[in-house]
Amino acid sequence: MNEIDDKGMAMRAAPWILSAVLILCAVPLRAQAKDVRLCYDNWSPYAYEDHGVARGLAVEIATEFLSDAGYSVTFVQMPLARCHFSVHYGAMDGVLLDDQMASEDGDLLTSAVSLASRVTVAVVRTSSKLESYQGAHSLDNTNWLKVIGRTYPPEILANETMHPVRVAEYAKGFEMLKRAYVDVLFTDLAHLRFENTDQASLSSSKVLLPAINVSERYLSLRVGLEPIMEDFDREMSRGLLTGVVDEIYHRHLGFSRVGFARYVGMSDVAIANPAGLIVQ
Repeated sequence: MNEIDDKGMAMRAAPWILSAVLILCAVPLRAQAKDVRLCYDNWSPYAYEDHGVARGLAVEIATEFLSDAGYSVTFVQMPLARCHFSVHYGAMDGVLLDDQMASEDGDLLTSAVSLASRVTVAVVRTSSKLESYQGAHSLDNTNWLKVIGRTYPPEILANETMHPVRVAEYAKGFEMLKRAYVDVLFTDLAHLRFENTDQASLSSSKVLLPAINVSERYLSLRVGLEPIMEDFDREMSRGLLTGVVDEIYHRHLGFSRVGFARYVGMSDVAIANPAGLIVQ
């Protein structure tokens, strides 16, 4: 009788024991999940820090698709040059919104699809006689704002008649333009539209079109993390097909990915005029 009771109790306890074993097995698996450490340079609305938390379109894309692939993500904000230095020496795993021109490490892995496009435009005072950008020569003999650590179009750097005024990362560029410390500054069109910039400074400025250049920005990872990059590329490709990427773009920019490409391409489609700055 006791033997039968013991067997019955053992059978009733078996599911609970199995569940406990599965839970115990699952805990270390989660603890060992790969944490991908990504570095980014401050660039709203794509990647920026808000009360100590990384936010932005590219931050959400990286988090969404790396999480779908089973990875956790840690973000650290620092200038792009320091990001590359940190990846090179193994302190970080990769760079979010990497500029291939700025990287001296040609061995970095690059995502199959760009996360965003940097659309560089020239901004001058409203009193300037310039109404459009007609090549670097149209800016001959001007003083331009050069933020240390940032990259600029080769044609601007090659113009020896232009005089760079070198400033630190957090200099107030529009205020310097307004006060005529510089004649022109270069910025990203999306950043200009979505950054919470002083409207009084913006009102005394105008954007020269067309854009000087458009450069794609990618997710880069250090060599040895090929499986992670493959997983990210797979999940992002799926997100492009299912519309998840468009949803992320719309949340942050108010456009789908294609719609925003048409916006920065200055097509004939009616679009919002950022702060009234675009010269029609």
